[in-house]
Amino acid sequence: MKLALAVLLASAAVRAVPPDARLEISGRAPRIEKIEPGFTAVESDAPLIVRAELLPSGNELLLEPAGAGVAHVFLFAPRLVRALEVGVDARLASAAPPPRGCPAVRDAGCYEQWREALRQGPVAAPLVFEVEGLQAEARAAQAELATAGFRHVQLAVGPFGVRLKGARDDAEKRRALRTIWPAILGPLRVEP
Repeated sequence: MKLALAVLLASAAVRAVPPDARLEISGRAPRIEKIEPGFTAVESDAPLIVRAELLPSGNELLLEPAGAGVAHVFLFAPRLVRALEVGVDARLASAAPPPRGCPAVRDAGCYEQWREALRQGPVAAPLVFEVEGLQAEARAAQAELATAGFRHVQLAVGPFGVRLKGARDDAEKRRALRTIWPAILGPLRVEP
């Protein structure tokens, strides 16, 4: 199965937001997936479930299942982070309806309802934000950074993605991006 990582725009604490793509794997055989070129780093949030490596071709991802469960693989490009949800000998949740009374993320209450709904699995509705909903998302992402010990990293959410200030190096920036991913309800784009 070929995997187009840019397919889903709005479809799990790490399961809090929609992944860009979802994949179920059975057994322990390594698997190679086609990806968009341009990614420079890859990390798994659960290497005991699945290890990931970018192959020298630049457009292939090696997935090595190590144990049963659900993991997330993060692909990092200079201005984009893609998240792949991988179920190893585990079924991934099917799509659910959007939260009642919140067709859009219009305020902090709707933000929390959408975040909880997305913890359960994907939502079969477009994700639409209003200003107060975006502000709630930014506050939640900054709180995630503080909880994870990144108090020196500041976050700004803009129309073209997130901007992080204060990360000491690229590795710390990637860890910070993985940290905020559960709070960002849409695709994680990075402003320069």
